[in-house]
Amino acid sequence: MAKLQYSYEELMAEAEFASRIHHGDELFHGGLDSDGGYVPPRSKHRLAAIDAWTKTLAAKGEPTTVMSVDQVWSDFFPNVEQTKILLRHGARDAMTRILTLIGITEGFGNTGMAALPVLEMQTYFKESIDGTCLAHLYKGMFEAHGNDEAGRGAEKGHEDMWYAIRDEALDNPPVTPDMYEDLPISPPPGYEGPAKPSPDAVGPAAVGVQLFEQLDPMIEIVLTAMAQILVIELQAYAAFAWAQEVLSDPACSSAPEFSTKTVDYIQTDENIHVGYLQCALAEARSMTMLGTSGEEVPGREVIDAICKKVIGVHTGDRLTRIRNFRMRQIENELESRADGSDVLAEFMAADTNAWAGEQAEA
Repeated sequence: MAKLQYSYEELMAEAEFASRIHHGDELFHGGLDSDGGYVPPRSKHRLAAIDAWTKTLAAKGEPTTVMSVDQVWSDFFPNVEQTKILLRHGARDAMTRILTLIGITEGFGNTGMAALPVLEMQTYFKESIDGTCLAHLYKGMFEAHGNDEAGRGAEKGHEDMWYAIRDEALDNPPVTPDMYEDLPISPPPGYEGPAKPSPDAVGPAAVGVQLFEQLDPMIEIVLTAMAQILVIELQAYAAFAWAQEVLSDPACSSAPEFSTKTVDYIQTDENIHVGYLQCALAEARSMTMLGTSGEEVPGREVIDAICKKVIGVHTGDRLTRIRNFRMRQIENELESRADGSDVLAEFMAADTNAWAGEQAEA
């Protein structure tokens, strides 16, 4: 029978590494096996645990996911060909800003996970959560996720891995203070870094008021935060595909092998995050939730409503605002160049995102 109970130490335990991954003086998390394959950090038991919890849920005839990539997918802007046009013409500012923003967002990981209220999850469910992913969120799953994103101790996580990709691929481009300003995602409570959100940035307030007044607001906050993170993780697959294709081109990247390999490492880690978030939210959906006065609320109603709300917040108008923001940055860079109008015309001719129509409506 599959093991379903894990200690904190087990979920945080490292697998065996044949070698570690270094970038200059920095030590990246995870490592390599004897064949050179990537081994994610804290994966000695974490992968097996997620697999066992998910299979247990499936064996009960329950769905094991609460949202799909198709529900949140958006073609990346600027698209691959547009980005390559900019880079081939030496216009690197947009790419620098995008890779910097990805790193900044990853750097929210530890602070964001630490900001979640610590709950005794069993009190919110009628059925036993023993041996589930839900029961292990505060026993290492949340903490491991934050460490993957922002690093742990001397080991660098995704934040610094994206910065390394940027610096290697773009020959150490200038990173200016304004790249940390007017961000589309708000830093989590407790964040003390340089990032500053835009007035309409997506943050805790963006998901609005509590949906289920009979529930303790703390459990709705945690489930909503998990759904928000899951949306962001699923949307990141578009960024991974975009970065892989652009940065594998030697005409656009000074380090195609390093860049694509490191993006692949990061995506492998993010698959773990998607796996446990889908599983835990699907478990909650399969159960009966308990209100503050003992009311019983079907988990399906709660999770479906939360996911619908969160998907709505992270798609539609928000994506249009992000495209508008990036387009202004591209136009600002090209305005200072003698060939700027020609490069912009070539850039617009490569549009596959219906950008012209969206820009006219914005």
